[in-house]
Amino acid sequence: MSETSYTEIDFDSVGAKLRGRLYRSDNAKAPLVVMAHGFTATAHMSLYKFAERLTEHGNHTLVYDHRNFGLSDGAPRYAVDQWVQIRGYSDAISAALNMKDLTREQIVVWGESMSGALVHFVAAFDDRVSAVISHTPGCGDSYVKPEADGGDYADLHTFWEHADLTDEPNSSVPLRFADLPTSDAPVRLNFPEATQYARAYGMRKDSMWSNDVTFVSRNGPQLTVPVVAAQLNKPTLYLVASDDEVVNASPAVARRCFDSIPGAKTWVDITGGHFGLLYEDSGIFSQAVAADQKFLGGLE
Repeated sequence: MSETSYTEIDFDSVGAKLRGRLYRSDNAKAPLVVMAHGFTATAHMSLYKFAERLTEHGNHTLVYDHRNFGLSDGAPRYAVDQWVQIRGYSDAISAALNMKDLTREQIVVWGESMSGALVHFVAAFDDRVSAVISHTPGCGDSYVKPEADGGDYADLHTFWEHADLTDEPNSSVPLRFADLPTSDAPVRLNFPEATQYARAYGMRKDSMWSNDVTFVSRNGPQLTVPVVAAQLNKPTLYLVASDDEVVNASPAVARRCFDSIPGAKTWVDITGGHFGLLYEDSGIFSQAVAADQKFLGGLE
């Protein structure tokens, strides 16, 4: 597939214009895969290549930058707001379903790392989502057992339905993604593989990436993946690196979340740590694409 065979798109989300690309399959009834990047990344860092490859296999793919990142609008720049990012996925789905010749039959939310955690919430909250793909999901550094009466999930769902996300967050913390000399802020991922990926993909032309970000919090319930995993009655694919270096992407916690999912589910082990599958056209990247496609091909 030619790298130019896509349509540039934009859509509104929480008072900002989000931008990305739509790659169309020749099959109008093909699954629609909605993709967004992890923590501080942008769509230019590996996701466009994933979208191209999945479209080559016959899927529609919509890939975009989260609010405040990459080509998307929003201020402050490089602010990570998880509730806003969850809303962005749903707004992307709404935008896609208003486009000509896209099916409503199979809508799959795809995420990696932090967005691999957020797609759990999107799928649990948005009835239009039919399946989930989560690469190296950030399920947490420890397992939090959901409340037996489902009250914690009810609190999350109520906040999702009623919160005004245009309100100012109640706190923000400056962070550096990797150990690069860009500021004095604390380093979130302080290991060599994170720095290597940042240099290889964050610093390449047109990435629009920043090592310096702020992580914002809202006055709402904590976004805890185990709580929604236990509610996820939709086909779900996990790709998990047994040697994942990211503390918040603990494979042991991912396994407990996976085991709690009541819907159909598939677990795929990969190597290469947290970032291996993001190196375009590497063997691990190809393995990830193949796993995604096998899962997508099995959807009814």
